Amino acid sequence: MAGSRESLLAAAAEEFARYGARGTRIQAIVQRAGVNERMIYHHFGSKKGLYKAVLVDQMQQWRDSWHPAVEKAVSLEPYEGMRMALGAFAETLHSKPVLVGLWLHEALDGWQTLPAPPLDALPAGLRELYERGQAEGVFRTDCPFEVAHGMAMSALVGALVMSGRGFQARQEANIDFDAGPARDRALGQLLDGMTGPG
Repeated sequence: MAGSRESLLAAAAEEFARYGARGTRIQAIVQRAGVNERMIYHHFGSKKGLYKAVLVDQMQQWRDSWHPAVEKAVSLEPYEGMRMALGAFAETLHSKPVLVGLWLHEALDGWQTLPAPPLDALPAGLRELYERGQAEGVFRTDCPFEVAHGMAMSALVGALVMSGRGFQARQEANIDFDAGPARDRALGQLLDGMTGPG
């Protein structure tokens, strides 16, 4: 039975990321999972319950991947630590395209299932690093952590979502593009905004 729960979470994550909560068919999920439809109701109560469980599960997997880098980054100097933490954010998100698809559908539906976390739920290590950087004169003092965090996360998610759109333009302009240096440039621009004049 536990295997059916995990199979349903994995299959539903793929389907919900592709078609959203409303567009996903139960039959597609159970067919992909190889389980009986009754298992959805047994484990999750409803399609809506399954959708919420998928979001929670995917978010937890992502946090488990990213937070060790944040904890390590706190021990570094503010600029280098923030570069490491944001770089790890981009890398872990890149490795979880299903989560990005889920977030996009959630955004289109007004974040009804996954509301914004309370401010005290933002990564404490990242806040500590940013505020230490402010105190040391590395980061701007006119931009609170919550704003810097929101802008950085939005920019990195947006860069991931939009990266494919620029591929053809880069080819036509004969621009050599490598994901690593491109990520480094984006991180540099984000960090320059954190350190620039207020």
